[in-house]
Amino acid sequence: MQKVEAANDFAYQYQACRTLPIPATITSIEGYPAKLKIYLTSASKFWQSRCFFRGRVHTKTTRTTNKRLAINAAKQFYESLIGEYFQKTLDTKLDFKQSYKTLEFIAEQVIVREQERVNRGELSAATFKNNKARLRHLWIKHLGNRDISNITYQDIYSVSNTLTERGVSGIAVNQYQQALRLLFNYARRENLIASIPEFPKFKNQSMPRGPFTIKEYRLLVTAARSLTKIPVEKRPTKNNQRANGIFIKTENVPCEMEWLIRFMINGFMRPTDVIQIKHKHVEIIRAENIYLRLTLPETKRHTSQIVTLRPAVRVYEKLRQHMEQQSMAADEDYLFLPQVKDRRSAGILLSNHFIKILNATGLRTGQLGQSRTMYCLRHTAITFRLLYGRGIDLLTLARNARTSVQMIEKFYASQLTAEMNINLLQSRR
Repeated sequence: MQKVEAANDFAYQYQACRTLPIPATITSIEGYPAKLKIYLTSASKFWQSRCFFRGRVHTKTTRTTNKRLAINAAKQFYESLIGEYFQKTLDTKLDFKQSYKTLEFIAEQVIVREQERVNRGELSAATFKNNKARLRHLWIKHLGNRDISNITYQDIYSVSNTLTERGVSGIAVNQYQQALRLLFNYARRENLIASIPEFPKFKNQSMPRGPFTIKEYRLLVTAARSLTKIPVEKRPTKNNQRANGIFIKTENVPCEMEWLIRFMINGFMRPTDVIQIKHKHVEIIRAENIYLRLTLPETKRHTSQIVTLRPAVRVYEKLRQHMEQQSMAADEDYLFLPQVKDRRSAGILLSNHFIKILNATGLRTGQLGQSRTMYCLRHTAITFRLLYGRGIDLLTLARNARTSVQMIEKFYASQLTAEMNINLLQSRR
């Protein structure tokens, strides 16, 4: 008897492939191996994560419908996956066969060890993140399947040269090579290689950031004040204009920018310090000298306090008065853009607003052609002290700016000329 199917039978048939990925939703994770992906299925509303690792496919639900959160969950899934595997490998002291001597295998073990250093406070999280990205994005991608004992000078040069062909600076290339050295040092300690190959050298063409002159500094403050008052036409907000769901790039320059510029010029701090400063970190000292004492969180392995110049006190008082009117001047509130809890987003917003000010004043480019950013305010603060500070020594300045004398001599003082301090040169005892 011939079987006849109804027109709508397909709608009631059992779907055996509901857990298979929907092809259009499969997404790779930037900066991670291509074997790590997220995707959607017909069986769940949540994004799923999948990774092919050591001969089998591992899957895990991200428990979220938000793609950005799903990507973060997939990264954590991958880190836990390799962490557990390589820790077991180290604990059981397996004999290193050919597959265990590949650069990828060594790199993942080093990443586990570096994470342990971060947990112990021996390594900053930012340095670990950068080295991990350099290993996976470059070295594992090009040399991951190679036996580490067979990697030569020419192999390292060929991969490094791909960076220079893309316009990467010599300093950045050396940073990539420094990440690779971690693998060879580890392999040497584990007796996997007899010696470490020679690394190619790329010339460092470092260019100091362009500090501002007194005239340019005044122009920045005036422009910041003016841009705050300019009315902006309201436009519909698009997703690519949002930053942390609060501001859009077309918005007005906030009034904090004027105070931010003056605060940094008189405070010596880095932009990464500024976005982390809370009111509890600031103490006004009124004694023989009037200044702010800043007890900031650790940055770049520096934990020392910073003392500001006297003008920073008035800047802070104005800023605090403004924030008190908005009920955002509590001890745990941030000084600048306190409504943005994601401080990375706050830093991007402040940087974008400062670029608007630079463009408005025509100061986006320095005298040597370098592109200016917020970091130039720190360089300006240190340069002004070298020019106008009466008999200040480099050690005191370096410690207060949380840097070294060598860095000041190499970068901050590199654009000073003898004529700038002609009075000191011609002075008599």
